[in-house]
Amino acid sequence: MSKNGRTISGFLVAAVAAGAFAAGQASASSAPNVIPYAKTCDLTVGHCVGTAGDGGTIEMQVTSFRPTGADAQLTLTEWVAVGDISFTAKMNGHWSPAGFIVLDGRVTEGSFAGAQVHQRSNYVGGPSTASAWTGKLQLLPASA
Repeated sequence: MSKNGRTISGFLVAAVAAGAFAAGQASASSAPNVIPYAKTCDLTVGHCVGTAGDGGTIEMQVTSFRPTGADAQLTLTEWVAVGDISFTAKMNGHWSPAGFIVLDGRVTEGSFAGAQVHQRSNYVGGPSTASAWTGKLQLLPASA
């Protein structure tokens, strides 16, 4: 897989982890809940797994990747579980050659259905077939 493919897959993992953290921190408040995460992506299949929040998990699968010059657009599905909270989010965004990914989307199933999700992942390294990411996910409750 190309370096751009690895970076995108890593970004997806970061997105998934971010979603898990947000779920763990979400409350009835209309203020955004911020959840930190760390994830590792298998660039050969566009799949990421990691940790989110306090003992939670995040999983991400890239469903579309489109190079646009030096950067790329991507779409993914993210699953997050933290304590008794779990949800699925559909997200899309932009991978920057500067080493970060920005994603936006909406919770489609589970806890916080309808909530907006925003995530930024920062590339921290990895071998040629994998990438590691850390970041933060913001969950804005649907009532916000």
